[in-house]
Amino acid sequence: MSIKRLNYFTHQFLREQDFKDEQAYHREMRYRHNRLLYGWGVMDGLEVHKKNDREITIDPGTGIDDQGRELILTHSVSRDLGSFERSSHTYITLAYAETWDEADRHSAGGVEGYTRVTESPEIQERRHHHADGATVTLARVHINDVGHIHRIDMDSSVRKRVATRQAAGWVRLSFKPVRLYPVKIDGRRVRIDEQEAELYEFIVDEFKAYCDDKGARGSMQIPVPPGATSIVGFRIAGTTNGTVEATLYRTGWNLRENKGEDSRLLTETVQGPKFHHEVVVGDGALDDSHAVAVSVKAEGAAQIWLVAAKFE
Repeated sequence: MSIKRLNYFTHQFLREQDFKDEQAYHREMRYRHNRLLYGWGVMDGLEVHKKNDREITIDPGTGIDDQGRELILTHSVSRDLGSFERSSHTYITLAYAETWDEADRHSAGGVEGYTRVTESPEIQERRHHHADGATVTLARVHINDVGHIHRIDMDSSVRKRVATRQAAGWVRLSFKPVRLYPVKIDGRRVRIDEQEAELYEFIVDEFKAYCDDKGARGSMQIPVPPGATSIVGFRIAGTTNGTVEATLYRTGWNLRENKGEDSRLLTETVQGPKFHHEVVVGDGALDDSHAVAVSVKAEGAAQIWLVAAKFE
């Protein structure tokens, strides 16, 4: 279905619906722009602070919901949480809403109506976290055993920020692994078997890493672009007279479980003599506390020229 835009000409008779269609066109195009460029979440401000033992304050700011509609809070708002259960928590959310102000009510010539529509976001307290984008979560407020506000969480496990499409695309790197030493406790190797312990490290020059017939192993970090919310693809390229095994990890810190992250996203084994291997990453969700690393083990002589990751 095509998109239609109002087209004006001299002596054209305009009706009420024409003006509504004009506004609807510009709104929908703006909403589409917001959805595709930013996604949804908090764009600016909207910080939640403790005002006193039972009240919070929400700063002015801007958010975008999953339809691309702007959620604009123009002034600070206080909310009383004194009625909430002790030893509980609540999520503070923002949702799009339209209201009519009596100051904009018009009555003349037997015709009544409102001359303006007020776009005023609705602040809600919810018991459970909703991540569907219809509402934008600002914070999680913890209530202690005496009914007072104990802590306010606004980290990325609770509060989603908008992300620009600048983070989308491939990050391409020469493979330059760090030196890996066998891990020892009380003089005994741990976490790697004897065969792997005998592998040599890669030799690294300006643009590639290589090893001889004895093989090698090494790992390196892949930088995550600002605003990226997932890793969706992985590539490795080079040569080998044996096999090359590449393992991709999601590392950093797991905010939901409050512990270090060590998740294997994929393991791929490729053979030569030449390879340019690309694979789709499944569950590659990332937040602001995650990092990405790749581990490569070569069996036989190999040259690794490129590793790359695709982010969205």
